[in-house]
Amino acid sequence: MSQQSEISPEQIRQMLSQVVDKSPADWILLHLAIGTMKMGGHRYGAFLDAATTAAKLAIYSSFLEHGENIRKTGFLYHVEPKRVKAIVQEIQAAIADGQSLKVLNSKEPYYLIALPFLWQERFPCGPQESRVRQPGLTPGERKSIEESLPPGSPKARILDQVEFNELIEMLHELSQKEFPEVQRMPFSDALMLHIKFRLLHSGTVIQIDSPLVDIPLFALASESYAPKDERERAFAMIDDVARYFSILQSWVRDEEGVLRGVEVFDIDLDRRQEALQELDVLLRTWADKYHQDGGYPMVLQFAAGTREYD
Repeated sequence: MSQQSEISPEQIRQMLSQVVDKSPADWILLHLAIGTMKMGGHRYGAFLDAATTAAKLAIYSSFLEHGENIRKTGFLYHVEPKRVKAIVQEIQAAIADGQSLKVLNSKEPYYLIALPFLWQERFPCGPQESRVRQPGLTPGERKSIEESLPPGSPKARILDQVEFNELIEMLHELSQKEFPEVQRMPFSDALMLHIKFRLLHSGTVIQIDSPLVDIPLFALASESYAPKDERERAFAMIDDVARYFSILQSWVRDEEGVLRGVEVFDIDLDRRQEALQELDVLLRTWADKYHQDGGYPMVLQFAAGTREYD
């Protein structure tokens, strides 16, 4: 069987451009989906739920802006008045009850943060005890499996696949108790695989495939959930984009104290890094010049890179 070659991000972009409208609004939605699902690790269903909630909140916002006129709000967004009324009632009920609607969150979900703690609580391992409890293994074989763990791994039992799956399901059930009953998400195999991937990809949990046992084993490798560098940058990216949208909306409303800056230019590639380093110094110097303890809070955020949209 021939091995497929990897496709570069630029090739992917060219392929997607054939099926996506060239309008910037469509690319915003596409990049939002890529950022939250591929980079942020959010599930497909969670993204759709959040997109639906965002659309409902947009309609409710317009409803308030137009004097709570249901018919006018429906006309603006091509929504039947009875549907607008249902959306308004849903949002108002959530506000009155202090409920949270289904939205994405760039922070790590409960079942990822809490897993190391629950694992050590339910499957502890004493100083002189073996982490491996699988039957039919000699003390030497158990020791061999333990020695495959990375240095500094928490002293907790190594689990088989059934125990590990049950632990994940237990964490999911605990996490759902934070939500109203109507918003609780049922557990599924797809969700199980998603959570397992996040834990393994981060290095919080490692899978042990030993010739000494017929089934995969799972070991706790860290006392806390810590995503890798790329995931940390993905969360920072999502926060930055949200803030940038908010600032630009203030610019659209022509509010005082907001500046939109764009510079388009060509550069010698040999001097690009030098230029970026100089810009970094200039911005820090500018901010230091105008900073005042206790003053009005401001933020300057920018990104410089290859020009794609002309």
